[in-house]
Amino acid sequence: MIARGIKPITSLPKSTRLSLAVFGTGIASGLVGILCHYLLEFIQILVFGNDKSSLLSQFNSVSPFRRFAVLLVVGVFASLFWYFLQRRVSLLSISKAKQLVGKKSPNFLGQSLHALMQVAIVGAGSSIGKEGAPRELGALFGGSLSKALHLDVVDRQLLIACGAGAGLAAVYQVPFASTLFVLETLGVAWKSKNIVIILVTTYLSAYCARPIVGKEAMYQVGKVSSDPASLIQVIVLVLVITPLAMMFSFLAKKASKSRITDKRILWTMPLSYIVLGGIAALYPLIMGNGQVLAQWLFSGGVSAYLPLILVVKGLVVCLLLWAGSYGGTLTPSFTLGAGLGFLLTSCLEIFGLSLNPTLGMLLGATVFLGITLDAPLTGIALVLGFTGQGGLVAVPLILASLLSRILKNRWKKKQ
Repeated sequence: MIARGIKPITSLPKSTRLSLAVFGTGIASGLVGILCHYLLEFIQILVFGNDKSSLLSQFNSVSPFRRFAVLLVVGVFASLFWYFLQRRVSLLSISKAKQLVGKKSPNFLGQSLHALMQVAIVGAGSSIGKEGAPRELGALFGGSLSKALHLDVVDRQLLIACGAGAGLAAVYQVPFASTLFVLETLGVAWKSKNIVIILVTTYLSAYCARPIVGKEAMYQVGKVSSDPASLIQVIVLVLVITPLAMMFSFLAKKASKSRITDKRILWTMPLSYIVLGGIAALYPLIMGNGQVLAQWLFSGGVSAYLPLILVVKGLVVCLLLWAGSYGGTLTPSFTLGAGLGFLLTSCLEIFGLSLNPTLGMLLGATVFLGITLDAPLTGIALVLGFTGQGGLVAVPLILASLLSRILKNRWKKKQ
């Protein structure tokens, strides 16, 4: 029996219950961002020491053998974790969780541990992205809160998508880009009601996490300008990077669909981390989700081995996904695109063109993200948000994204 004077949740107006779910999802996702931030920092300090000058300095502060040993231990532990977890819990993607609203709910504890493990392995040097974890945790909270408040199926599906965007916004402090991400990739209609709810959750989440996560741009990049000669840069980069991004997207998706989850994971995952550890022992730039490599490039880093590093980085991401690891490809895609943009701009300078290599990296990252996410607007907004850029530099990025989309669509029509 319900205590006298206490009304059941269902007696509240639907608008009140929806508002509670929206604000609750935004705040919970902000806390998710803080949790992921502290977990990542804790793992990095635990295995690489307390050198906070930069993440690359942390990797370099330990011996090559320790980098190898850490990744080997991570591979063994993660393989055992995911093998036994998947024997007991049916892991649901965000899209699947939306489809099954009203039929099946995710296992809250199992899904949470699954997401946190993704953050932990990235903190220990794994080469896949960490963004899947806050998205999944945010979606989990959005779905659970909306269910507890007895919202209808449509609103519960919306709150799951909002939670995913809010989790992304909290970790990377990119609420506008996260709003576009929800609209472009999670099947949410571009209706005024939906847009307002998504904006509230993403901005509230980012605001809640900001005191801990920080409001600085993810990458330290000087202000970039463009000139008429940048048009040549845009065209060349789009023509070369678009097919390469499509190839990486195809391989990564195929690896994820073919991901090993049975007993073979107990040897395939450790073996994949042995490969990564062997490379990381010699070239620590390959470690992590790509943030280290991208910042190194933005800071003026140069290497004759950069083409090989980019190829290996892309292949290792696909290898880890196929071998049983879970994670995202957002940050790796940004890094691969930025690296290709830098290389191609350097090649163009051989022909006497005076071009901005930083703009080349921004263009490359925009094209690569737009293709791999299948979300051109999100790609533009993420690049601007990650690097703290704005103003007229958005014009060449928009042009590059548009041309890349046209090229991709034409390619698809020929298939």
